[in-house]
Amino acid sequence: MQAVINLALPFFALIFTGYLAARSRILNETAVSGLNGFVFYFALPALLLVKTYAAPAATGQVVDLLIAYYLPGLVLFFATVWVGQRLLKLRMADASIQGLGAVFSNVGFIGLPLIILLYGSEAALPAVLIVMGDTIVMLGLATALVEADLGTGRGILPLLRRTAGGIIRNPIVMAGVVGLGLNLMSVPVAEPIQRYGGLLANAAGPCALFALGATLAGRPMREGAGETAYVVTLKLFVHPALVAMMVFWVVDLPPVWAAAALLQASLPIAANVYVLAKRYEQRPAQVSSAIFFSTAAGVLTISLLISWLYGG
Repeated sequence: MQAVINLALPFFALIFTGYLAARSRILNETAVSGLNGFVFYFALPALLLVKTYAAPAATGQVVDLLIAYYLPGLVLFFATVWVGQRLLKLRMADASIQGLGAVFSNVGFIGLPLIILLYGSEAALPAVLIVMGDTIVMLGLATALVEADLGTGRGILPLLRRTAGGIIRNPIVMAGVVGLGLNLMSVPVAEPIQRYGGLLANAAGPCALFALGATLAGRPMREGAGETAYVVTLKLFVHPALVAMMVFWVVDLPPVWAAAALLQASLPIAANVYVLAKRYEQRPAQVSSAIFFSTAAGVLTISLLISWLYGG
């Protein structure tokens, strides 16, 4: 439990501090928005780029990692969509939002700072690959299903263009691409530039956690206790259990890569799910509640997981 006390509790205490700051009105909505903008467009991209550039060279186990993480993720996503449509009698758009909530982890604001804190640059590459894959595969898939169900009439090509444009405009994804490219080509980077990136990267963890807590304070929580419990259970227990089976018993990954994949799967629901739900007005209140409670419950579940990974 010492690992939990030394690492996990201060980590989650920062989230709670941001929550209290926003709830007590020390930070208003404009300030929280500005802090989120700094984290999303500057600090987290810098962290990704710097750590990916410094990471050990990519190995042939990249494919194994992607299979181990995304095969169970896709199975769970489609199973949740099927249950939503057939048993819960939801339309496909609503069921797709539920499915995304079951598998789309907060790999940006929580995952990257936590994994790099625990394992350093050695875990940067698998963490980056999962961040990029979630945005391209899972978010793109859910968006396509929602668009198909709602029948916007815009066609598949405009949807593909919007999806590709969103990926290209995402600074976190593009920072990972640039960092990975520099790493693979062994491009030398001048010392002043590295120090500049390092300063921004050092701000990413504390600012991201504080901003996440402040953002959660402004989330509406109004309805759907049963649905919230269902989606939170899928995200915090079923998703990591499926990934654990893959990384420990099916594929042969380095221990740090296996731990990074398992920790990413165990994270609470990402705010991107709420953004998608709000954009299409498909269950935004229920998604907001699920994000809040998965983050609150994640304090305990992730702490226990870290304790287990560190041998108790």
